[in-house]
Amino acid sequence: MSNERVRRRVNEKVKEKLKEIETQPEIRDPNEPPVPILTRKEYGDGYGKVGRHVEVKVNSFEVTNISKYNKFFKYNIEINPIDKDIEVDVKRERSDYGKSIRRRVLKELSLEMEDWFHKVVYAYDGGSTLYTTSYLGFDKVKDVKAVVKEEISIANLQNLDGEPTRYKVIINRLDTIIELTQINKYINGEEFEWEFFSDEAFNVLNSLIHKVGMENEKYIQSGNSSIYNKENKKNINGGVELCLGWFSTVRPGQGSLFINVNPTYTTFYQPLNLEEFLFQCFFPKYQNIPNEINAFQLKKINEILKGLLVKPLHLEPIQTGRRIRRLLAATKVNRFRYKPRADSEETFPLERYFRERYKLKASSRLFVELMTDDDTSIAWPVEFCKIIEGQRYSNKKLSGKQRGEIILLAKFKPSINEQETIRGAKEILQLQNDPTGVGMKVDPNLAKVDARVIKSTDVKYAGKIMKPNNGQWNLKDVKFVESGERLEFWHVVIFEQSKWMPKGEVINFIENLARQCESQGMSIARNRPEIQYLQYYNKGPNVVKQAYEDARDILRRPPQLIIFIIPGEKSPINTELYETIKRVMDTEIGCLSQCVSVDSRKNFRSPQYCANLAMKINLKLGGVNSILPEDKLRLPSGEEVLFLGADVTHPKDKNGKSICAVVGSLDNQAGRFITKYQDQERSGKEEILEIDKLIKEILREYCDYQKRRSRVKNNEVITLPPCIIMYRDGVSESQFERVLRWELPKIREACRLFRQGYEPKIIFSVVGKRHHTRIFPVDPKNRMEADKNGNCLVGTIVDKKITHPTLNDFYLQSHFANQGTARPSHYTILHDDIKLTIDEFQGLSNTLCYNFQRSTSSVSIPAPTYYAHLTCARAKMYLTTHRGNIYLPNVHRNLKNYPMYFM
Repeated sequence: MSNERVRRRVNEKVKEKLKEIETQPEIRDPNEPPVPILTRKEYGDGYGKVGRHVEVKVNSFEVTNISKYNKFFKYNIEINPIDKDIEVDVKRERSDYGKSIRRRVLKELSLEMEDWFHKVVYAYDGGSTLYTTSYLGFDKVKDVKAVVKEEISIANLQNLDGEPTRYKVIINRLDTIIELTQINKYINGEEFEWEFFSDEAFNVLNSLIHKVGMENEKYIQSGNSSIYNKENKKNINGGVELCLGWFSTVRPGQGSLFINVNPTYTTFYQPLNLEEFLFQCFFPKYQNIPNEINAFQLKKINEILKGLLVKPLHLEPIQTGRRIRRLLAATKVNRFRYKPRADSEETFPLERYFRERYKLKASSRLFVELMTDDDTSIAWPVEFCKIIEGQRYSNKKLSGKQRGEIILLAKFKPSINEQETIRGAKEILQLQNDPTGVGMKVDPNLAKVDARVIKSTDVKYAGKIMKPNNGQWNLKDVKFVESGERLEFWHVVIFEQSKWMPKGEVINFIENLARQCESQGMSIARNRPEIQYLQYYNKGPNVVKQAYEDARDILRRPPQLIIFIIPGEKSPINTELYETIKRVMDTEIGCLSQCVSVDSRKNFRSPQYCANLAMKINLKLGGVNSILPEDKLRLPSGEEVLFLGADVTHPKDKNGKSICAVVGSLDNQAGRFITKYQDQERSGKEEILEIDKLIKEILREYCDYQKRRSRVKNNEVITLPPCIIMYRDGVSESQFERVLRWELPKIREACRLFRQGYEPKIIFSVVGKRHHTRIFPVDPKNRMEADKNGNCLVGTIVDKKITHPTLNDFYLQSHFANQGTARPSHYTILHDDIKLTIDEFQGLSNTLCYNFQRSTSSVSIPAPTYYAHLTCARAKMYLTTHRGNIYLPNVHRNLKNYPMYFM
């Protein structure tokens, strides 16, 4: 059977599983028991005792009175444009621009139909849901649930004919009544169901606290919880600007509600003339935009422009616009025929139409084709288009220079972060003034919480034990625990001109690197690699294959490692070249690679920089850099543990594929890990559909590794770890139950199928970084509670007050933040057969943060989870499109004996 047919069958199988899992809640057997809820009470009081007690501040404000109204009524609201020639975004439920328009329409409606809204407090989510404190006026008088307002006009928002835009509004009362009293039972731990994570009462409260900011035209709404200040923007070049704002949401705590507020940032398109945007984004080194754009450039441009909303400058003062479908290639401009109306029989060439209709000449001959609701053909010259303000530059790749600008501008020091949090709550949300109108009272001060600081973990090297200081140590006079295979056959390829990267300088760098590797205990032959210069432009993967073949010819055997020196992050080919190298070397050739950026040239003589590279190279060659004390990884019962990390990453393109990875430890000191990955159809869900398959592969690799290490006979049975601890990343609270219900039984099934009678005890936990909780020391000058940057000390744990009222969760700041405010990781234990105490689990989780093998500092999440994240990122580079189908190749068989190749 051909590879293509195999891939098709696999894809069909995965789609069947996806359909099964997506319909799972609806087809669930009524006799099937619900997923058990592991509560805090099953761990005593659920609070840790180990560590030095301190008090910290949290970026949350306690709600002292929720509302004087106990009931809210729910209405469905439809807002549709009457005119055809206005933005289609009003119909898009999740469009930020559409939400802003719908809010303006509702506000206009409330003023025009004052009797409907008299003595009614309402909250609107910007979509199709309206919450009210009592029935609307028409509902009271006519005793009907639905009403239609045939026309609402927005005077300062014109359609393409220059007239005020008109909308039809339909409001329909639903039978749902939301009881806020349910929240008190929830936060007091009296009741809990998985569905409470998406409870409608919280939707009501979130819509209320966002009302003031999102109705103010001074601010830009993004998503359901973020507001950005139009006046607080910074240009980061390339037609992109950074906008600072605030995230806010209502969170349940223990016995109280809290409003979590966090300064945040995002990127927006600058509201430029489209021609100027193209110039800044794609042709900054040119004097003018070229009329002839090649196919490669056109593809890149359309990736950025597709879906962008622009308004016509030739029809000023019109404020509405259209979304771009694509930039037309020069050859297509001549063939494109303008069809002014769907029923029109006459069509015009573009340039002639604009010359005759508007007396305008398109100087650049570049046109964009626009999206329409019908089959009307519309295209505008780029110089007559202006980007409408407030559109996120999301799902687009930023350049290295832009990312650097963001780090400089948005990495707030803890003291600044704290100030901005208070400012956002006071000025934007206006929490002190009951902006909700329902009698909500909020403490204006940051909440204070009891916390603990637990000790760091020793890190073992060959003959030496390092004692981290605030999560950090160094490699001076230290040798790795185990050297990888002896490095004899290696090669250096430079994708840069020799004038920018002189050969003599590279020779010195390689000498420094080799000496540093030897000083860390690695085995390296005295012969030094050959150095080769190549050009990448327009050659794609073939130039990487050429580099490998040249190295093989020079060495007269396959190289073990090729070091690639690639252009810096400011180069337009930096990311593409890096991804091409990894895809070709990992999946097509099967040779280890190490990329070095030209930007690092200033560090070529630095022992520390060379030591960091040595750590990566040793891991790739099969070595182990450091280990943790065995007693720290064994359970109190003395049982060994298989540590698992798992993650799922989703594509930016809705037609792409999700990638999932599972990583497992190979030894009892968690020094080596094996990683397995696969793709699956994008579904918006977080379940790893075939996690059982990946777990079986990990168990097989574990046994093979133990046999090689122990040098046992092939027929001898390897003892499998009696316990498994899973650290699962990438799961939102609303999907806890789905993921647990799907993945835990699959892990058990994989163990039983791998070996009859193998039924390990399992802890299934979720660890997350994508949250907005931050913790601050009460006294940033006190070195017993704060580090030199003003962050809380490494090892700070919060498991009281702001944590979940029922589930067993905690926040752990396990790393030192060189820049900005440290973000603690959020752990939730969803299942536990092992019955650890909360102190034991917290200590074990903290310990695993000290064993990320390519670092000399503790990291923010346990090493297995970090490796799973890296694997997803690497596998994403492997995705290949062939004949319209997307598939994910396997790592080449040559890398089977190098499990840490991805480091």
